Amino acid sequence: MIRCPTCGQRFKVGEDLRGRMVECGGCESRFRINDQSIVRARKFYPGEHRDARLTRYQRAPMVMSSQVPIQTVLYNEVPDPAEFEPTPPLRLIAGTFAVVMMLMMALLLVTGASRGGALDGMATPNRLLMAGFTGLLGLALLWYANRKARRKAMILGGSLAAALLALPLVFTEGSQSLPEQARPEREPLERVEPKAPEPGLAGLDPKLFDEIGIGPLEAELARLRSEGSTRTAVGLWLHDFRDSSRIVVRDYLLRNLDAGDESHYYPRGGGDMLMVVTGTDRSFNEVVSIVSAFGKVTNTWPEAQIIEVRMDNSMFDEPPMEQLINKNDPQFYDLNKRELQSIDLNRVAEAVRRLSKASPVVFRADITRMLIQLLDKDWIDFKGDVCRALSVWAEDRTAAGAAALKAIEAIPAERRAGVPVEMIELVVDARIEAVVPYLDALWAVDPVKWELLYSRIGSAAEPVLIRRFSESSGMLKQSTVRLLGRVGGEDSLTLLESATGLADSELRALIEQAVASIRQRLGR
Repeated sequence: MIRCPTCGQRFKVGEDLRGRMVECGGCESRFRINDQSIVRARKFYPGEHRDARLTRYQRAPMVMSSQVPIQTVLYNEVPDPAEFEPTPPLRLIAGTFAVVMMLMMALLLVTGASRGGALDGMATPNRLLMAGFTGLLGLALLWYANRKARRKAMILGGSLAAALLALPLVFTEGSQSLPEQARPEREPLERVEPKAPEPGLAGLDPKLFDEIGIGPLEAELARLRSEGSTRTAVGLWLHDFRDSSRIVVRDYLLRNLDAGDESHYYPRGGGDMLMVVTGTDRSFNEVVSIVSAFGKVTNTWPEAQIIEVRMDNSMFDEPPMEQLINKNDPQFYDLNKRELQSIDLNRVAEAVRRLSKASPVVFRADITRMLIQLLDKDWIDFKGDVCRALSVWAEDRTAAGAAALKAIEAIPAERRAGVPVEMIELVVDARIEAVVPYLDALWAVDPVKWELLYSRIGSAAEPVLIRRFSESSGMLKQSTVRLLGRVGGEDSLTLLESATGLADSELRALIEQAVASIRQRLGR
């Protein structure tokens, strides 16, 4: 430690500067480092020495200045930086999730409380427990999410929680347990007068009545009778039922039984399900045959319109996709043939598309028969793919074409404009002349799309085209001339030669080309 002799400023320097000339950084005076400038003093603690120069190091409190008569500036306390920070994303997500969760629970408590709903058979205390848990969880999330306005968050969360707790007390339909719900009017079963039996319950064991819970079925049968409907309802008691197959089974039954959309599932616990299929005109035996497609019919009660079925869940498991798409796999044809028998239309459609791109190596007759059966079904909306597959697999083109023509005839006239091209093409390739009226109607609407296919019919189309020639105009007439040039004979030649002088230049050129084509074909 050295001290400047001029200003007294102290500096720390190294031992190597002893005896050398240095310059003060404070007053810029020069001095030599010797024993006079070197400070030798013992260490001391703050407060031991009274030296005004020591106050610059702030080792001791600064001496407060004397009070002045003027008003000094008063500063507010520094605000918390958290008040100005934006809300973190995690808190936003927590608040949004809390509100959405409580609203979804409210929707479930309202819509699921009806007969056959998601909460059908759940008692009111259990519903209150669900609502209370959701309300408490929502309150906690809202308290965490709103750090700046927790009072408002608690008011909002408390209101939503109170509304949730009130819903189970207002919407009480279906709140009885399943055994109680299954027999809402049990006492009338003890009949006093034999002449007034309860319909549909003859021969049914009361214990079985309790287990199945056919209250919804009886109510549906009574409704159909009161409306004077000729249709009926059937109850399917399904064992080992999986929720994943719920939609597939329902769609299959609605299609094959021509049933109404009011058909509904009723859970019965333990993997059992009661499905009430309503609005069908099929007989009881026909229903049994159709239901056996997805399970084993173990028992039937025709007098009560109930069929007991044990589900075959293996048929709902899809085969490995690697084998379904690999044409070189030994199981390719067998697995896709089985897929054609599935009750899931999506799997059937995919199998049809895969087979339409494969060579007909094995199972040709079986696959052709299954494809023709698909054409007979009204609910198949991928008949174009079916006809494309038939054009590859069918050995008897006439039978395949006849099936396609039958499907065309079954389409209502107002919807016939959307018939697939592949369906018409299959009939044309089979040389079935009965398709001419249908193809002519399609061609008249869109000649560009159907002209080439129309020309493949041959001479069978000539009489229809000759009639069209005098009725058509514009682009349709030009297409008629081109078609007559491809399929026409003597009658077409006479018609075109007589119309040459009355046609415009563009149509005249087409007529001349058609006439030349007909003459060449006739050998003139």
